[in-house]
Amino acid sequence: MEAATALRDAGIIASLQLVDERRLLRAATALWEGGFRAVELPYFSIRGNRRLIPTLKEMDLLVGVGFVTRSSQVREPEVIGADFIATAVTAPDVVMACEEADVPCILGGLSPTEIWRAYEMRPDFVKVTDPGSLGGPRYAESLRGSLPMLHLVGGNMPLHGYLSYLEVGVEVLEFGGALLLPQPTSRDEWVDLSLRASELVAAFESWRARRAQDIEVKAKTAQVDDHVQPRRVPGGYSRPS
Repeated sequence: MEAATALRDAGIIASLQLVDERRLLRAATALWEGGFRAVELPYFSIRGNRRLIPTLKEMDLLVGVGFVTRSSQVREPEVIGADFIATAVTAPDVVMACEEADVPCILGGLSPTEIWRAYEMRPDFVKVTDPGSLGGPRYAESLRGSLPMLHLVGGNMPLHGYLSYLEVGVEVLEFGGALLLPQPTSRDEWVDLSLRASELVAAFESWRARRAQDIEVKAKTAQVDDHVQPRRVPGGYSRPS
């Protein structure tokens, strides 16, 4: 699914728990200026407002809708057009509705049992809603160890130490309250939000570049090792290939 790939490529999401449309748009603009390319809006903020998602998508943002709990909500006119759907509960009917609408689905959970149940429903991603409360990156690593095919989203990310989650295989990081507090009320505070966003994006992109370089070096080393590996020849001798 192209939208799921786009979300992985974005790598980081800002969860905007704001109701007022004007403040929400200001926050999204500040985040976009800071380099964020994906935001998640709460369902209650877009209900009855058909223009909000199209407006944000005009900014070239991936726009998701969170706090969805019923399949009927996925089909509402205000939600149609969203790039992904997120729910904090294990709701199989929401997964099915997302499949029908061809939109990526993120199911949430916290305990190992909740994560496993969410994984069994075959969503595109499973979000650990608050991994820091159960051990942080080590907990995420243990989940990946038991469910290696799990496409994991880390929720409620801190402003420091979040790169450790990427190291253990978390594919997407979601920032919420830690990024948005204190709530911007003046122009300077919107600028501060944009600066915090740019610092996060720069660190993330730097990590991603180093990761790609490490993978490239390992691949080249493996090719060299394979090339010089001795091979048997007639007569019982061996020589580099």
